[in-house]
Amino acid sequence: MTSIDLKLRPSRAAAAASMTVPRGASGSWPHWVRLLLATLARTVLGTLIGLLLWAAGPAIIGWTPTTVMTGSMEPRISPGDIVVAKPVAETDIHRGQVLLFDDPDKADHLRLHRYLENGTGAEIVTKGDANPAADSTPIARSAVVGVGFLRVPYLGMPFVWAAGGQYGHLIVVGSLLLLLVGASRLDRDLHRDAKEARVPSITATRRWFPASASATSASSVAVHPVGASVPAPSSSGRSSSAATRRAVRRRERRLRRLRGAAGALAVVGAASGLALTLVIGGGAGAAYSAPVANPTSSYTAGSSYDCLKESYSSETSYGFPYNELSGTTTTDGSAFARVGTLTSGASFVTGSCARNDSPSLLLDGSTGQVTTAVNLTGQASFTVETWFKTTSTRGGALVSFTPNQTGTATSADRALFVTNAGRIAFGVRPTTSTVKTLTTPAAYNDGAWHHVVATLSSSTGAVVYVDGTAVASDSTSRTAQSATGFWRVGYGPLGNYTGAPTSAFFAGQVDGTTIYNNSAQTAATVQSRFAAGH
Repeated sequence: MTSIDLKLRPSRAAAAASMTVPRGASGSWPHWVRLLLATLARTVLGTLIGLLLWAAGPAIIGWTPTTVMTGSMEPRISPGDIVVAKPVAETDIHRGQVLLFDDPDKADHLRLHRYLENGTGAEIVTKGDANPAADSTPIARSAVVGVGFLRVPYLGMPFVWAAGGQYGHLIVVGSLLLLLVGASRLDRDLHRDAKEARVPSITATRRWFPASASATSASSVAVHPVGASVPAPSSSGRSSSAATRRAVRRRERRLRRLRGAAGALAVVGAASGLALTLVIGGGAGAAYSAPVANPTSSYTAGSSYDCLKESYSSETSYGFPYNELSGTTTTDGSAFARVGTLTSGASFVTGSCARNDSPSLLLDGSTGQVTTAVNLTGQASFTVETWFKTTSTRGGALVSFTPNQTGTATSADRALFVTNAGRIAFGVRPTTSTVKTLTTPAAYNDGAWHHVVATLSSSTGAVVYVDGTAVASDSTSRTAQSATGFWRVGYGPLGNYTGAPTSAFFAGQVDGTTIYNNSAQTAATVQSRFAAGH
């Protein structure tokens, strides 16, 4: 029987010839460059995912991860850090720990501050490390959610940006993440080639049709009758087939080495990311007030500047930051939460959350004042503090202690006032018939904000600080009457004091008025209060 010659289709011959060319070999970047970039991108993405799991994973076992929204404990912890609090028994809570607890001043909020000291009974006094004074409201041990245990730095910055309306930052970070995802796929053709190299190609290994054969040399194949002897392939065909198999094995070994290097880089990157978290993050040490889920969906207008909420020590009797937007009362930020009442001629001045631009209280110099409703006993040691701004030449009382709550008084004790010349004066009454006045040498009615503090104690006498510095003192003035009365802001009858001003009412602005009825603050505390601004 005659032999029949069969022609291979050109397309199959071309495919057989092309299968020896690796995919991606014609790419513009070398294999190792694409592999390196893709590995680095996957390492960064894997580290970010690992940090997210590191921060959120403890929630599975009942721990509480929270995002730091403010910086009251900087530089230890910055806004955007994630802090994980570990639940502990009430008996295991002790001084020095960083506690996550229900905010006593804001419903449905959490606060993270350090356990400073014991309060009354079983209460705990807390304080932010960056705050100049302790928190105004002590907490019960039952309010503690957990103890700060783990800090993951900066991972929560997108939440901070979103809360602050910094959408440009979010867009940039989102774009970078998309770029990393794209870069992580640069070596996908190399992995595909490696997979195909593990499956022997029919064209590359078949003895009769070596992969190196061209389309023209394989254009015809003789098919012989059954039983006829089959001629052996030529030596050139066997040599070409062996060379192809060696090339495939070399390529597979090279890809295995590259994959091994990529895996090692990924492991090192992930380990480095975890180590970076543990070394930089360390234990939790934050202080902030962060919102939790709001139980309602209603929205109402704010009545005060919450961003300017101030912390007061346990020694504070009154603390008036004047952060309200309107109304006839001002909130007392001390632990006593007493309310000050504005009379006619006193009104709030708007401001902002910027340093030294906070809202304040404007007093008209004729009727405006703030009265208090609690009859206190004046103590031997006390401190009067306030920020003020004025250009008046008629003076007036900044703060005074009078026997009656409202109306015109006949006398005042423990009075801090401005003279007609703009000097600051501090007067006390050791007896009903004796007065002592301490006056600063310089004038301060220059229209700028000034911080003034007056203290009296049996050990140091009377001291007046202006803008953080002691400018006047009298060691002989060590006592004041042990009488009952009411503290007032902006008014005081001053007729018996040296340098008494024309007006008993102060004309100008005041802010941050704080009264310590039974404590003389130290020079260091005064300096820190001034440095904090108003």
